[in-house]
Amino acid sequence: MKNLDINTMIDAASAERGSPKLSALFNDNLKLAHEDDGHHPVATSNGKAAQRTIEQPTPPPPHVPAELKASYRSLFTACQDHAAFFAKDHTEFGQRLHAAHIAWQDFIVLANRLVQQIEAFAHEYDFDEETPGNGYRSFVYVTNACISHGVSICKQLSTTRSTLFFRKKLLMKEVEACSQLLSSLCTCLQYLLILRQWSASTGDLFACGNHTAEQLFELGDTINQYCFYGRCLGFQYGDSIRGVLRFLGISMASYSESYYSQEGDGTIVKTTRSLWTSGKYLMNPELRARRIVNISQNAKIDFCKSFWFLAESELMHKLPSIVGSSIKVNRLIELPAEPLKLPRRKDFKPSDIPGSDVNQNQGEDDFVEIPVPSAHLGPGLPVSVRLLSARRRSGMLGEGRYRGWHKPTPPSRSILFHCHGGGFVAQSSKSHELYLRDWAVALDCPILSVDYSLAPEAPFPRALQEVYYAYCWLLNNTELLGTTAERIVCAGDSAGANLSIGVALKCIEQGVRVPDGLFLAYCPTLVSFVPSPARLLCLMDPLLPFGFMMRCLRAYAAPAQETLQENARHVEDAAQIRNAQKSNVGSLNSSRRTSIARSPLTPLEANTEQDDESSDTFASASASYHSQTVERTDLPNSENDNSSCVSFEDDSQPIVHYPVEISADTPKDAASAAYIDNFLDKYLIDTATMEATEETANQPLQGQANGHSKIGSDDNILVETGRDLIAIDTLQGRLQEAVNNITNTLTRCTQSYEINGSSTMGQQDVRNMDALIARSPSEEFAFDVPKDPFLSPYWASDEWLSQLPETKILTLNMDPCLDDCVMFAKKLKRLGRQVNLEILEGLPHGFLNFTMLSNEAMEGSKHCIKSLQTLLQVNPKHKSTDDKGSSLDEDEESSSPSASLAAS
Repeated sequence: MKNLDINTMIDAASAERGSPKLSALFNDNLKLAHEDDGHHPVATSNGKAAQRTIEQPTPPPPHVPAELKASYRSLFTACQDHAAFFAKDHTEFGQRLHAAHIAWQDFIVLANRLVQQIEAFAHEYDFDEETPGNGYRSFVYVTNACISHGVSICKQLSTTRSTLFFRKKLLMKEVEACSQLLSSLCTCLQYLLILRQWSASTGDLFACGNHTAEQLFELGDTINQYCFYGRCLGFQYGDSIRGVLRFLGISMASYSESYYSQEGDGTIVKTTRSLWTSGKYLMNPELRARRIVNISQNAKIDFCKSFWFLAESELMHKLPSIVGSSIKVNRLIELPAEPLKLPRRKDFKPSDIPGSDVNQNQGEDDFVEIPVPSAHLGPGLPVSVRLLSARRRSGMLGEGRYRGWHKPTPPSRSILFHCHGGGFVAQSSKSHELYLRDWAVALDCPILSVDYSLAPEAPFPRALQEVYYAYCWLLNNTELLGTTAERIVCAGDSAGANLSIGVALKCIEQGVRVPDGLFLAYCPTLVSFVPSPARLLCLMDPLLPFGFMMRCLRAYAAPAQETLQENARHVEDAAQIRNAQKSNVGSLNSSRRTSIARSPLTPLEANTEQDDESSDTFASASASYHSQTVERTDLPNSENDNSSCVSFEDDSQPIVHYPVEISADTPKDAASAAYIDNFLDKYLIDTATMEATEETANQPLQGQANGHSKIGSDDNILVETGRDLIAIDTLQGRLQEAVNNITNTLTRCTQSYEINGSSTMGQQDVRNMDALIARSPSEEFAFDVPKDPFLSPYWASDEWLSQLPETKILTLNMDPCLDDCVMFAKKLKRLGRQVNLEILEGLPHGFLNFTMLSNEAMEGSKHCIKSLQTLLQVNPKHKSTDDKGSSLDEDEESSSPSASLAAS
């Protein structure tokens, strides 16, 4: 058993799902950890670990395995010391500390072995020798961070365990949490070894052939995600980022309470519940972990959009102008939906581009017709863009020829075309304004950011069509943006980076001027569910949980049939109204017709609220449009809510855990499963927490209200009513009634609610948001994604990719999109393109939104600025005293007017 070759486990990966051989070998690795130590309890046939009796003399400390790395050895010896110390403690917490340190040692030995195996080949997947980084290295980094976190806990335990103020219960929970965290990481490392075999022959980070992510998750044990969102949340990041992530985790859990509140709850009740639950989730990390994971697994895309759109609130809209860099221009412009015409590139040859849909028989071969966006939502809707600039430049929209006595600055020779992130479903240029202000000042050039339509209402390719249309409008109207456009760079983060590549590919296909550079921040280049090592990081990502990522990609790339049908109905209604208006009022200009066509989709209120930053208007604007990206975030009202009060009692009491099997065909070793599950129970859940079962999920809600069953018999109603009348007549009854009313009010303000959504069959999908349910991530892969190069640029042909401009990619060592960036950079490098890859450490996905909250995030933004300066060919300049932060008068405030622009 000691000489087990890990390749024997890997060979089974290509076999049929649920192979007994592979499942058994998963457990063999855990048993190896026992054998290396020689003193740990061995699992018995009934699945319970044989407990060492207190009466037996404590054996001498065993030897430390020689192959342990330095940090692993340090933690291992500390666990030995604590296990021996607490073996003499007969209290419940003392015995649990003793057992936790015993189990911890097994996981340390196992993790050390797996990390060494992965380190032996991880370098083969790097972009180059100067840029080490890929998903395999990331998990080694995360595992080492877990070991360091454990060492710090053990040091704290050593210094306080003999003092009078020793917080035994708190440190017991910390030890159990970190031990379980290492156990889950070992399961992830086992998956990496399977991925290694799947891609060993190709050297690719993406699994090739017929292997799928669903097959990967069904080959091994279910990964416990709860430990990543409890006490150890953000353990792999720096201190400042960790605090931000914990605040967001508490906010997400607390916001879900208000989101799933009952219809009758008013604003005061919702606010009270939010404040109460915030404190509850702050004080109880285990409860927070259950809530976050179950939100990720069960919440619909509407919740994701609603939570992320909190950044679009009124307070957040004002924040950039208060704490952000001072800029002179910040305008929201809405482009009317009218066809554009651009000169064709002189070097363009449609015959050389496979799959090109350019009509070579056009009457004007020197020009390209750019149609208006029409996918899903139909034609006629304007495209919103935001113009930001640190200076007022000559010719810029709304500036006029002169501004007071100060003559505008000459046009810039460069411009940055920006697409915001948000998983294709949320956020806007306004929510990304904080770092865009810094970029505008540092780059000293205009920035045009696009507010594209969002999924699921506007799935692929609507967003790409709008972004491409806005880019073409920029080419036609450079003088209105204060630039000569000698250099145009497309930039974006996350989903926006994907769209930026799509714009460049569209330009190559259509023969339009290609951008002079691309800047991509943590970009998904393969919008598909091909497994890779880095993509497993989303199982522990605080900002991009696995369930959220799957629902965002599904909403954008594979929309539901109901969404497509609703969009088709809206397009038909819009076309009818548009035709009716043409016949009745033929003199209306194109801008007016656009406003009328939009009304069936986003009806305008009688008293349309003007943008709070408006100060300029245009004579050519005859209507005011609402941006498609600004969604309503009102809390929905759920009917027939089957709610249950969440216990806020102490969670230290372990209860029975009922794990959900991945597949009936996959055999499980009962002893190994019980070894981990027993420890998981102690860490996660208490006897007062209600667990959801499949029967609960399918129970009809008839006869239930507020979590209590209604009385279904008339006789019972009469009896109960009579008792109430008798009780009220007495003083004691009245006091009891008052107490009950107060209790019910407090319960309404503090109770937790479940997810309550309806399926296509009309059945209620009710899940307890605070139940401990072991689920396989493979349940998320029940749909197909089209293999489209504009959706997944990684699939683009070599002919197209070989024409991309200079590209700079910035990604993160713990980002789920890391492998996407590495593989895309490798492909461009193989094609001879100028490409640079930079991998930052210690930052989460979406860090650009936290530049004001974290020094590490601010440093990451500075790395972005350096790359952009190179692409734009601008040198850092010393700002004049006027640009550094001089106070602006009212009409020069950085707030922006909203304008509708007629076609130029």
